Amino acid sequence: MTVSFNAELNALYPMLEWVRSRLETSGLSDVEIRRIEIALEEALVNIISYAYQAKRGMIELEYHLIPGEYVELVIKDQGLPFNPLKQVKKVNPLATLEEREEGGLGVLFMQKLMDKVEYKRYREANILTLRKNL
Repeated sequence: MTVSFNAELNALYPMLEWVRSRLETSGLSDVEIRRIEIALEEALVNIISYAYQAKRGMIELEYHLIPGEYVELVIKDQGLPFNPLKQVKKVNPLATLEEREEGGLGVLFMQKLMDKVEYKRYREANILTLRKNL
């Protein structure tokens, strides 16, 4: 299943709702669904905020369910080339909030919440794949 949305903050809730309505039939627990939503929200907010540099753009979402194996979300945008997986920061868990640099933790959250996070640039599209094993 594939659907497209405007890359705007007011489309964030409809995007998350579209995904949630599919995840609810996947057999995942509410806790696992919420983890996927958090990872997805992080990715979507970054695309909305940075991919199009204040120009209009679209975000395409794909949902794939392989029963008994995994659920996969594919997020595509035509924005500036950007591999978020190269932005992972090393975090000192003992550092105070004041000592930590701002930003860069979103990708770490995605990787902790999902079983697989992949990025590729194909033609003019950024393609981010999030997978959760069932």
